[in-house]
Parts: sequence; C-alpha cells; structure tokens
Amino acid sequence: MRILKYILLLLLLLGVAFIVFVATQKSDYTIVRTKEIKISKDIVYTFVTDSTANIDWNPWKKDITVFENIKLVTGDTIIQSILVNGEKNESFMRFQNTKKGALVTWELKGKLDFNLKLLSILQGGVDNVLGDKLEEGLNNIDSYLVKELTTYNIKIHGLVTKHATNYIQQIDTCSLADFQKVSKSMLQNMMSFVEKNDIEILGLPFIAYESISSNDKEIIFSMCVPVEEEILTTDGSEISGGHFDEFLAVKATLTGDYSHRKEAWDKVRKYVQKNKLVEDSFNGKFIEVYKISLPKERKPSKWITELYVPVKKRIYIAKPKPEVSQEDNTTPSETTTTN
Repeated sequence: MRILKYILLLLLLLGVAFIVFVATQKSDYTIVRTKEIKISKDIVYTFVTDSTANIDWNPWKKDITVFENIKLVTGDTIIQSILVNGEKNESFMRFQNTKKGALVTWELKGKLDFNLKLLSILQGGVDNVLGDKLEEGLNNIDSYLVKELTTYNIKIHGLVTKHATNYIQQIDTCSLADFQKVSKSMLQNMMSFVEKNDIEILGLPFIAYESISSNDKEIIFSMCVPVEEEILTTDGSEISGGHFDEFLAVKATLTGDYSHRKEAWDKVRKYVQKNKLVEDSFNGKFIEVYKISLPKERKPSKWITELYVPVKKRIYIAKPKPEVSQEDNTTPSETTTTN
C-alpha cells in the first residue's frame, strides 16, 4: 500500500514537473510557409484582401477566428491581425510574380498559449503544429482560385426583347482593375438605400453601361436596382432615378467568375457582327444582370451573369438602277460620240 502511495506521489510530481516544463517553454514563435499558385498575382492578392473571402480559405474553425487587415501594400504585401481563440497573431503575406502565376509567402508571428505549447511538445515543435495550418490555408487559396476561377461557360442566346424598366441607380467611374471591388461596394450601398427607404424591388440588380470598349482604361457605369415606379431624389444625392424603354438586344449568359466578363462581351459582339446587326446604344443600354451572385452563392463557378447588347437590324439601301436611253437602249455611260 505504501509503495502504491509512493508511485502515485511520484506520478503527481512528474505531472507537475511536466506542466511546469510546458509552461516555461518559449512563447514567441515565427512560422513561414510558401506556395506557388497558378493564378495571376493581382487575382490572388485581391482574393486574400477581401474580408468576405476569409471563410473560403481560413484554416482554423470559422467561429473562433477573426481577421483584420492592418496594412495593405497594393499587389505586394498584406499585414493582418488574426485572433484565434482570443490569442492575437501577426500575419504577413507577400506576393511575387512567377512564370506560372504567383509565389505566396505566409509568415505568422505570435505567442503560444499553454495548449499550443503542449501540442508543440507532443508533435515535435511549433513548426509542425502551426506550419500545418499555414500549409492548409495556402492550399485552400490555391484550390479555390484555380478551380473556381477557371471553371466557366459562355452561352449566346440570340435576339431577345429587353422590356422597359424603371430603376434607381448610382453612377461611378473606376479603372478596369478596381471594377469588381467598386461595383460590389456600390451594390451594398444600393441595397442599404432600398432597405432604409422601404422601396419595393421588382427584379435583380444590374449594371448599365453607356458603351463597352476593350480599349477603355476606365469604366463609366451605373449600379441599378429595378423598381415599380420612377423615383425622384433630391439634387446632389448619389442615388438617382432612371428608366429605359423597350429595346432589341443580343443576350448571353456567363456562368463563372466575373474575370471572364471581357471574353463574354467579346463573344456577344462577334455574334452581332456575324449576324449583320448593328449595336444601338442610342435606344438601349449595355446591361449585366447578376442572376446568381454573392452573398447567395460564394462559389464563383456557380455565379450566373446575363449580358445584353442593344442592337438594331442593319438597313440596306439599294443603289438606284442606271437610266436607260429610250433612243438606243444604252445607258448614258455607254453612249459614245464620234467626230
């Protein structure tokens, strides 16, 4: 019996010693992982900086993690604060161009709590514990972008009638590179305006362009929400009412990420030329309708965008027939003279 007590006491002392050993381990850590992603650096950078996209690549449980952007060096570096179970970690992501895409370097710094110290000892070091998390996050970014952004389909439906529509709109100008970010923010602003003013929506949000050109460095567009009746707003308001009458259009559907918009527009315009139609921005508008998009669907491969190019049928004017001389049944151009 006495031996058993000594054994239990010894185990207790060993347990206390182990706990002290764990608690006195170095708290500070720095972990680095890298991965090449076969998507352009700008796309990877934009995806990671989008706070709403964290849910798609976060390697930790979603309900215990909070991301906050601290500093952004456009296209180059992202510095974030990441809270995991209330513990603050400093995150540094750097992006470099490669021949195949982008090299992402993820560095994580912070302090280990007791649980992480214990896991580090049991699993051979903190690098094995948190390094696996960084690798999982980078793999999530890679699989999401490569699969989701490269899976798309474009379908041309042909001629349709776009019916007359009343809408409210917000007009803006931005660069092609910033278009998705700016349009997303504007859509959120429009929906807040609709909710605040108790306005009934009659359809899906859409973007209207005065013209579409692949050579434009800037885009002038209107973020629109269809409503039942024309709405008047006060002068100086960023939101205004709009209306277009019924017009003829060529319709196409893009299923996939918005980065394929240019290819979709180009295909529609080639269809217009091939079928001897004429673009008609005077009587209609170039329109994109977000049929399925955020926040309803997070996966870009399942987004559906309808495109409409306003057109009219080409009018051919027949050349007048040459006059025929009643005397010699020859045309004036065929009449000859002799000296």
